[in-house]
Amino acid sequence: MSSATAQLAAMDVVDVCANCKQNRDCFLSQRMPAETSGCVGIVQRRQALPPGTYLFRRNTPLRSIYLVSAGSIKTQRDTADGELLVNGFYLGGDLVGIDAISDGLHPCDAIATTDSEVCRIDFTRLMSECARRPELGSWVMAQISHYAKRRDDDLAWTAGLHAHSRVLRFFLDLHDRLTAQNDDLGDTAQLPMRKQDIARYLQMTPETLSRNLAALCRDGLLELHSDRFALPDRSRARSVTQI
Repeated sequence: MSSATAQLAAMDVVDVCANCKQNRDCFLSQRMPAETSGCVGIVQRRQALPPGTYLFRRNTPLRSIYLVSAGSIKTQRDTADGELLVNGFYLGGDLVGIDAISDGLHPCDAIATTDSEVCRIDFTRLMSECARRPELGSWVMAQISHYAKRRDDDLAWTAGLHAHSRVLRFFLDLHDRLTAQNDDLGDTAQLPMRKQDIARYLQMTPETLSRNLAALCRDGLLELHSDRFALPDRSRARSVTQI
């Protein structure tokens, strides 16, 4: 690779990643500059997704995986009885699409729930580069392991807790994830998804969710104002949810 090409690629990393909230911990900004020709073209940085935009659709071939740099992405699919099931919410720093690696097809639709940005990673070229760069392969395996552990943890508490504790556990988990990507979050946080999608994720009706939200607010465990929320006593909330 020519020095001019390397300089342009390096400039792209600086210009595009400089204002990204994930820059501090993002492998793509720190370890993927074009130091070899194989790295050029692997990453398309900062693709904007307005709310409601599909990142990919169910049963389409895996061509790319995506790192969320801002906003929120939900994955969803239809169940056998025609209901809509939300499988997960992906926030800043999360990888979307790695569940398609096993058979090469995306099992769900992925849709932006807010104004979002993602970095697209060409999967075929990424795998080719992993063969030459062991540290890159280790990163990919770590991301897959993180995804599997998170899915296992989510299944444990969504199946094992009563509705009241399940809703509170969701907001605790959401607050922790938002805090991890933004040190200056403040006392209240933006709710990056609709309540209807939260109900689908927690496998309850919107009415059941509303009743439990009202109860949590009455108990002083949750504050909810339009599209913002706060947890006044997180220690007490963790005790209630047994975490």
